Amino acid sequence: MLNFFRRLWGRRKELGFLSLPLFFTALIFMDYALRFVYSFTGSVRLLAKFPFLFTGGWTLLITALISLLPKLGRRIAMGAVGGLVGFLAFLHAVMFNIFGHFFSFHDMNFAGDGLEAFSWAYLKLPKKYLFCIGVFLGLVTLAICLCQRPRPLKKPWIRPVLSVSLAVLSLVPIYACEQILAPKEGIVLFSSKGAYNPADNRELYRLFTDSNRCMKLTGLYQYTFRNLITSLGWNRDTKSIRELDEFYAAREQEISGDNEMTGLLEGKNLIMIMMESIDTWMVSEDTTPNLYRLQQEGVSFQNFYTPLFISAATFNTEIVSQSGLIPPPDGAPSGIYSTNSFPLALPRLFADEGYQVNSFHSNNGVYYSRFAIHPNLGFSSYHNFKAMGMDDHKLDTQLMNGFELFAPKENQPFYSFIITFSGHGPYDGDYLWNVAEPHFDKAQAYVEASGIQSTEENLYSYTRALAQAMETDAFIGLLVERLEKEGLMEDTVLCLYADHYGKYIPDKEFLNQIKGVSGEPELYHTPCLLYGGGLEPRQVEKYCCSVDLLPTLLNLFGLDAPRQYYVGDDIFGDRGGTVMLPNGAWYNGESYFSGEGQDSNPELTANLSLRVAMSMETLRSDYFASSMPELEPGQEQLTISVP
Repeated sequence: MLNFFRRLWGRRKELGFLSLPLFFTALIFMDYALRFVYSFTGSVRLLAKFPFLFTGGWTLLITALISLLPKLGRRIAMGAVGGLVGFLAFLHAVMFNIFGHFFSFHDMNFAGDGLEAFSWAYLKLPKKYLFCIGVFLGLVTLAICLCQRPRPLKKPWIRPVLSVSLAVLSLVPIYACEQILAPKEGIVLFSSKGAYNPADNRELYRLFTDSNRCMKLTGLYQYTFRNLITSLGWNRDTKSIRELDEFYAAREQEISGDNEMTGLLEGKNLIMIMMESIDTWMVSEDTTPNLYRLQQEGVSFQNFYTPLFISAATFNTEIVSQSGLIPPPDGAPSGIYSTNSFPLALPRLFADEGYQVNSFHSNNGVYYSRFAIHPNLGFSSYHNFKAMGMDDHKLDTQLMNGFELFAPKENQPFYSFIITFSGHGPYDGDYLWNVAEPHFDKAQAYVEASGIQSTEENLYSYTRALAQAMETDAFIGLLVERLEKEGLMEDTVLCLYADHYGKYIPDKEFLNQIKGVSGEPELYHTPCLLYGGGLEPRQVEKYCCSVDLLPTLLNLFGLDAPRQYYVGDDIFGDRGGTVMLPNGAWYNGESYFSGEGQDSNPELTANLSLRVAMSMETLRSDYFASSMPELEPGQEQLTISVP
């Protein structure tokens, strides 16, 4: 092999004409390699026309522009472009390992916070994909080595004219595909047939929020360009206030009314606990006895799901559960949550009723900008580990040091929002070992008794996850014990729910195995329950999700707010019963629509997709900063059918 490269180097001048074709081939190869290895992420065929034309156009454009440069410039440009493409190809695969979707520039909004959950296990990519990246880099390196000074021509103007002509020609397929895919007048919410189809390629391309399907639809290079544009918000077509007014006026007629649960908990205290990474498979009498007991003795939502609309999973559910709105995944700046108006957020509604409202999390307030976002949502204060007197912010049991802050004794009702930490991943190395160590032997005995077979690495992650969940469970046990001791349990309701499924298990097939599911949508199934406040034990079988949590609490506590402004609905109401999932997907226990392919209920898909889209537009436009006017008499309304 070494002799081959020596001979090749000796003939580099003769073979110099192969430099640009090799570079062109390398770019084509990397795009197709990415979409081939991850072909399961979407239904678009590998040789479909749109990725073929987009990739061909971009590759020809890049190659033609590089051909205009002198020898040194070409080598530098080839190295820079090849390095960038190789890095993006690697980054897409790593992001897919972590989140189940390809990299998007809007992920950069939360990149610093996400690094805390990094694990070397996420760098374990498919061998065939690593081989493809190696082939790509080898082709680029070979192209750079063969790059020579262009031979002089009798008519020197021919070469630049040809390069410019090819560059201009390359724009034709890019522009043509862009015109075909991009709707001329923005997203079509209702067509003449009254249906909004999120599976349509034009609407998929317009929204550009489903990174997996968009990558398959456009190819690596158009995806990168389009994603950057949408993430910067340069093409955002925010809906007018009038259009949102019309939508909410119509929505008012389609929500659940009062029921037997309305006002049942009025005037009582609420401690809302968002549990970090506590999944259904962690809850059992042997592993988490306190959580299991509350589930059996309280109101347990058996079919509760936590869909993730953005990659920052904890922040996703935090915003959904406190505002009742869905965060937009297409690059809306994270600062909107600290500057927008949220008059209907749960903490503000409780504050308006005279409650003490505070939030608690052991991490510093700079993470996800909670120090600014939580007060903007209506909390009086955000309390970190220092404020609660915790020695170790990773140990959930030390949250009890702040008990008198989140369960104050003043003659005033309180709403306290607590986010736990101990269940956080990754489940390897020294990270959070001090959390797992006290419970590790018990967790290991449980895993061994379960009979589950897998690799040593997977079984260790499983054991660590259970051990860390036991720390969270210990906190829950101490909290209930203290509330009962202080005589507060009868007048205090605990609402416990997970921020997301146990996504820190790197091997998704193993995660499906221990959870007993085949993947989405069941993967999003998470625990959720209410306990205390005089509630009778009850198992609720209705399918629901995190967007339904706020409207349900609003109804239970008798809070006065117009319910049409929330994307979800009261779980105890007579509407709903369908889990909203990202990118137009939904699930109701009997039917599942993934967002593409055959749709068994287009009307339902249209309705749910519209509600999600308008919720995101409400945040983008800071809708509540103006007002919530009622429609004037005679003003045209949209008709929304909610099954």
